[in-house]
Amino acid sequence: MDRSIVQAGLLLMGVTAAGAALPLYRRWSERGLHLFVAISAGIFLGAIFLHLLPELARGGGTLLPWAAALTGLVLLFVLEKAWLARVGRDADPHGVVWFATFIGLTVHTFATGLGCAGVVSDPKLLWPFVGSIAVHKAGESFSLATVMRLAGLPNSRAIALLGVYCLAAPVGLLAGAALALQLRSAGLESVLTGLACGTFLYVAVGDLLPEVFHGDVARWPRVGGLLLGIAVAAAGVAELR
Repeated sequence: MDRSIVQAGLLLMGVTAAGAALPLYRRWSERGLHLFVAISAGIFLGAIFLHLLPELARGGGTLLPWAAALTGLVLLFVLEKAWLARVGRDADPHGVVWFATFIGLTVHTFATGLGCAGVVSDPKLLWPFVGSIAVHKAGESFSLATVMRLAGLPNSRAIALLGVYCLAAPVGLLAGAALALQLRSAGLESVLTGLACGTFLYVAVGDLLPEVFHGDVARWPRVGGLLLGIAVAAAGVAELR
């Protein structure tokens, strides 16, 4: 295995873990957590409309990635509604939010690692690309840890799940480096991107935005947080361009 690939995987894992640590470091007020969720929702929306959807539009005309996006959205919708219907009317929706966010981000992060594998043959391209991806991973792991805290997940369980998430990008990178030609010929990268797109869209619009703006207290700071998250995503996408 190329040493640069291993180094890139370790960098992605370390930066992702650092982003997840901040929300777990101290107790935040509910107002503070909702402000973080607003930033997270902005990052999701920015990633969807400025990165994932343009990637699908450049996918060569096949409907398969778009079908994967629709599948991701519908599956999460059915999962949430079936889960809430089963556990009862008084179920805490925060539990659904963190689970949906974990699934969506893990799929997206694994797909991102596979995408990184496409540039490993050129070290001059690899490191700028991996550096830009690392910035995204820190923001996304921050988002995931935030919704876990909001749901009241025990720290031990949150840390274990975040550990799984931190491994998603390097595992995807290593798998993609070993199977890059097969993945490209099978179109798997674009299908995973589509699945991540649909999952992100449902999490952002169906879960995070309603969570951010429920109640009547301090709405404008949350709007500011939402716009800040979009700006962060836009800056990351500009680096990738």
